[in-house]
Amino acid sequence: MGEGQFTGWQPVFNRSVKVSFDDQRISSHAGVLLLRDIDHGLGLIESIAARMEDPRRADRIRYTLVELLRERTYAMAMGLSAQDDVDRLAHDPAFRLAVWDRPGEQVLEERLASQPTQSRLIDILANNSRNLNALRDGLADSVQRHVRATGGGHRVLRGTIDIDSFPIEVHGEQQGGNYNGHYRQTAYHPLVASFSVEGNYDSTREGKRLGNGFIHAILRQGSVHTATGAKRFIQNVVAKAGQVASTIDFRIDAGYTSGEIMDALTDAKQKFVGRLRGNPKLDALAAPHVRRPAGRPPREGYEYTVELGQYQVDTWGHSQRLILVVVDRPDPVSGQLDLFPDYFFLITNWPQNKRTAEELLTHYRGRGTFEDRFGEFNEAIGVHLSSQPFANNEATMLLAMLAFNLASLGRIELEDSLGGCWDLRRFQSFVLHAGARIVKHARQLIVRVAQSVQHFWQKLSARIAKWRLAAHHAPSTGPKRRTWMPPPAHAHHSETLRL
Repeated sequence: MGEGQFTGWQPVFNRSVKVSFDDQRISSHAGVLLLRDIDHGLGLIESIAARMEDPRRADRIRYTLVELLRERTYAMAMGLSAQDDVDRLAHDPAFRLAVWDRPGEQVLEERLASQPTQSRLIDILANNSRNLNALRDGLADSVQRHVRATGGGHRVLRGTIDIDSFPIEVHGEQQGGNYNGHYRQTAYHPLVASFSVEGNYDSTREGKRLGNGFIHAILRQGSVHTATGAKRFIQNVVAKAGQVASTIDFRIDAGYTSGEIMDALTDAKQKFVGRLRGNPKLDALAAPHVRRPAGRPPREGYEYTVELGQYQVDTWGHSQRLILVVVDRPDPVSGQLDLFPDYFFLITNWPQNKRTAEELLTHYRGRGTFEDRFGEFNEAIGVHLSSQPFANNEATMLLAMLAFNLASLGRIELEDSLGGCWDLRRFQSFVLHAGARIVKHARQLIVRVAQSVQHFWQKLSARIAKWRLAAHHAPSTGPKRRTWMPPPAHAHHSETLRL
């Protein structure tokens, strides 16, 4: 290439470096191929789409529901959550290979769906309760398929369900987006349930089974109370979790330790432990036990638990076991203890001969990792609920949570293989956002991926190859041959940036 012919970019710091922009088969998202292999190994998105109804005319469909679901879910799993992102990804060669549900090399040449088409997908999901429920059920299905595929088709013996809510801030006139006084922002207030093996999100470090993730979620108006709709929500969670674990228990925050919810769990013979808000009566029960031993306190302070016996409020149908937890820790800056020890209460229906107070405290503190998952979800997936209709925003949220589960189970497998701890953003950056060039050779598509990810990809692909779906889970049927339909005349055949 002569100096006068070069039309790219030449950085000033080194005139020997020349940057060209003319190769349309280079991708920085090669990890989407891993996501497709994970999805294919579990038969996940294909099974979700099979339970949905498509109102479109069959003779005018260029993109099937499974292709549209893959495109949006994979993009979110890669951390590209804005709907406008799909306009750029529609031309990404790695995304084309991963999303199209067709065999052969032509998939490299055919652009994917645009942002308006993806908007129509959200309408299809939101305007049909069957479709929305199929998407919601896909959360538990993703965890169940992974647990069973890695465990010889069997459920885990014991699982723990964490239930909580969190805010999703909105900007605009979205239906149900109200001001929440607790979070001091205009937001939605979804209710979410997450599953983990024996309450441990790092369970494989102790030799336990793989598997954790969101299994149920509903979107709620921003101004609702924390526990609004929780009783029915928990009943649905029990049914879903039963497909993943033989026995389950619940960890709940203080917002859910109401008589209605605790009585419902007790009547259903479900064990739980939760934090109970203090009040003058509880403070009086705690007073004789909140004291310091004589002598110089140890540098690390004190912590101890006290069994306070059975406790019941008039509005409760069942009495529950009450535990006092006294935490007397020094200030991290001054190193001095506070004037009086701090304390809080745990309420549970676990009998003492099954779990001691110390065991329950340790178990309850496992919620901290669950709360970290919320942080990962917001940081690595970053759902944007910008539609005006409420149902459309719920569909988008459920897609984002499905994307989180899909990316997270890849992260879980890699953690178990390498023996380390990976947050989801790191997994996206180091494993999924890999550079690659796609080459046609002998009627094959060869993906030349950056060597830096070779070790990670080989580890992960070897583990995916060992998965075996349970007999009642239909495997993926794989790409299907059908007539190509050209994109509409107004569609761009190459990437066009909108400024």
